[in-house]
Amino acid sequence: MRILYLSSVYPSLTAPTRGTYSRDLCHALQQSCDVRVLSPVSWLEALTTPGSRTAEPQDPVPSSRPIYWYPPRVQRHRYGDWMWRSIRRHVEQVVGDFQPDWVISYWAHPDGEVALRAARSCGARVAVSIGGSDVLLLTDNAKRRAAISKVLREVDLTFTVCDGLRNRVIELGGSPERTHTSYQGIDLTTFTPGNQSEARRSLDLPPSAPLFLWVGRMVAIKRLDVLLSAFQLVRKQLPDAQLALVGSGPQSEALRSYVHQHRLSQAVRFVGPVDRAGLPAWYRAADATVLSSDSEGLPNVLRESLACGTPFVSTDAGSIGEIAADEFSCVVRRGDADALHRALLQILDSSYRDGVATYRPQSWTATAEQQLRLMRDFDARRHSTASASSQDVASQPLIASQPLVAAEQ
Repeated sequence: MRILYLSSVYPSLTAPTRGTYSRDLCHALQQSCDVRVLSPVSWLEALTTPGSRTAEPQDPVPSSRPIYWYPPRVQRHRYGDWMWRSIRRHVEQVVGDFQPDWVISYWAHPDGEVALRAARSCGARVAVSIGGSDVLLLTDNAKRRAAISKVLREVDLTFTVCDGLRNRVIELGGSPERTHTSYQGIDLTTFTPGNQSEARRSLDLPPSAPLFLWVGRMVAIKRLDVLLSAFQLVRKQLPDAQLALVGSGPQSEALRSYVHQHRLSQAVRFVGPVDRAGLPAWYRAADATVLSSDSEGLPNVLRESLACGTPFVSTDAGSIGEIAADEFSCVVRRGDADALHRALLQILDSSYRDGVATYRPQSWTATAEQQLRLMRDFDARRHSTASASSQDVASQPLIASQPLVAAEQ
């Protein structure tokens, strides 16, 4: 099977931590398929970040990164059309040379719309993977919601990373029979349990202070303001507690200012982005990983944490409840700093770290095998339907007009 993976959410030389799940899935698919990646790069990123159109040197999957043009922050429901117009010739060249059987996109819009058009241009089937915000947040705008719903109705298969998102896709018009939950995998060779003390030494962290870890993109929906408020309450009871923030984003400077104003600079560490090879040490060093989001799909951060032997605390956003268990996690209501602070204190009980042993992570190979099975089943049903239709036509009398004439008489 030949698969063209089309998504702007894919790692590059200058953004190695973006869309690592896309890369991991493509690597797993490549074990049994021929895979190509087409990752459009916005003109703003191409203009401001030299190297954004360059693939990671170690990525074995061939890729290309054409520029797409659009007017920033206006008429976002038309982004699919603008992306398609920008990269159409490049897509036609790629599909002409590669002849994919399937086009898979991560992100419903605009990427999913472009994947649909690319598949139609070469007679391929098309699947879209849904990660969360594309159907939870972007649909707040009526015109954007209509564009997303159109994609979900027209694709051959939809993969969602959790059951909650599957239900949301169906609400938006996706076919229940063609929408499937496909949990993202974990790189089980990288995210493994390890010694906490050794991890802390390697990162130059205090050997015994309570340490909480947050990993993600610093945007408003992640509610880091709530986390910092909860952490302040923790510090009143545990003055040596530490918080490590791994990642970056548009709220980074505002958060640094908050930390400085509240005299937390010695307790809150802004680590910045960390590549996949460096993340396990942070998970192993922490007493707990914490998320304070108002909206999520089912973040891989929590599964990576569990795979490294570290329990988690999270708000009840999205489908986090699908992996939460009393043995290794605490889940609290969104926006409640006091409840979050009490959960952070509770998770320090050693029984939670012991309970992580009951968690069984899924590999990317298993995820890829499931998606390939669903695609092959779809192809088989399609072939069976086409064969049945051909047999029906073949069984008709050669003079098809005779019954019509008789009826008229």
